[in-house]
Amino acid sequence: MFSFCSRKFFRIKWSGDLSTFFLLIRNSSLRFSSNATEQSSLTVDYLIKRCGLTQESALKASQRINIKSTTNADWVRALLDSYGLPKSCISKLISNHPAVLSGNPKKILEPKIEYFLNMGMTVPDLAKIFSKDPSILAGASLTNQIIPSMEFLRSFLNDGKNIALVLSRLRWNTGFQRLMEPNIELLRNQGVPEPVISKLVIICPQALTLKQPRFNEAVLKAKEMGFDPSSLMFVHAIRTLSQMNTTLETKLEVFRNFGWSEDEILCMFRKQPYCLTRSEKILRIRLDFFMNKLSLTAAEITTNPVVLLLSMEKRTVPRCSVIQVLLSQGLMKKQSIGSALLMNDARFLENFVRKYHQELPQLLQEYKRNME
Repeated sequence: MFSFCSRKFFRIKWSGDLSTFFLLIRNSSLRFSSNATEQSSLTVDYLIKRCGLTQESALKASQRINIKSTTNADWVRALLDSYGLPKSCISKLISNHPAVLSGNPKKILEPKIEYFLNMGMTVPDLAKIFSKDPSILAGASLTNQIIPSMEFLRSFLNDGKNIALVLSRLRWNTGFQRLMEPNIELLRNQGVPEPVISKLVIICPQALTLKQPRFNEAVLKAKEMGFDPSSLMFVHAIRTLSQMNTTLETKLEVFRNFGWSEDEILCMFRKQPYCLTRSEKILRIRLDFFMNKLSLTAAEITTNPVVLLLSMEKRTVPRCSVIQVLLSQGLMKKQSIGSALLMNDARFLENFVRKYHQELPQLLQEYKRNME
């Protein structure tokens, strides 16, 4: 007598030769495998034909959901569609978090959508939020997670549009409230007023979710570099310093190699902190262009440091091809370079190209040639 047990599926009492026993097991395995394959095929087929996923994304999603019946999935899709969410958003939501198709449309999904809409958010707002982080719709608890977190954000931002903007910039599953609270308290202790904190929550909520030692370092460095904690520029400095992939010293060294003094570097950074968000390679290319090709000094660049942020291909090089001609003809002063680079296209063409069409008809051709 031989007994074989399967904890979940079956128990077989067997008497006979082992070859027959193993044949029985093999046939059972084939039936289970066949059923699993059919189930997987149904899931993939549904995700492709009904949800708009590509074959590759459907195969990946099928590893996280097993659709045995399409009824609930159809209800979920119908609910999302009824609110006017774009099909591309629904497809992305399902692709990133296929478990949403298993959610209860009336008890779980609809109350969340209604809650956000009642806060003053729009359907396009929700499309951005759900596309960025679908777990807020499919996974988070409305009572225990969403409502407390929204009330936390509402204490800084009364406008539903601003709250929507913040959510579109955050990952819900990071537990952002828990991470933000000690960093916000740190800012208060450093004398940062509430309106400035609210501004940081809007423009760069990711910075506030950093671990406290790193965030504390950015705050103290901003103060050390002369930023006033009560000013909005303090927020921009923290954003820059907290998001650096390389050390601050490495980027400052690029400027020193071009002959900049410490005071000139600090002046540039205080006026336009985002200059240091560019990579060392990009900074070298732009400093080389302005200082070696246009012969600008560090002091002249610091009058308008935002020029270091402009696209070389789309703006700086085409416009400077015109500017260099005008400088050589004495029709323009170096002090005007910054403003010429910052104004919009229509004004630039009018003030620096068409204005001199009679004297220098080649300017427009030169400008267009460098725009290609």
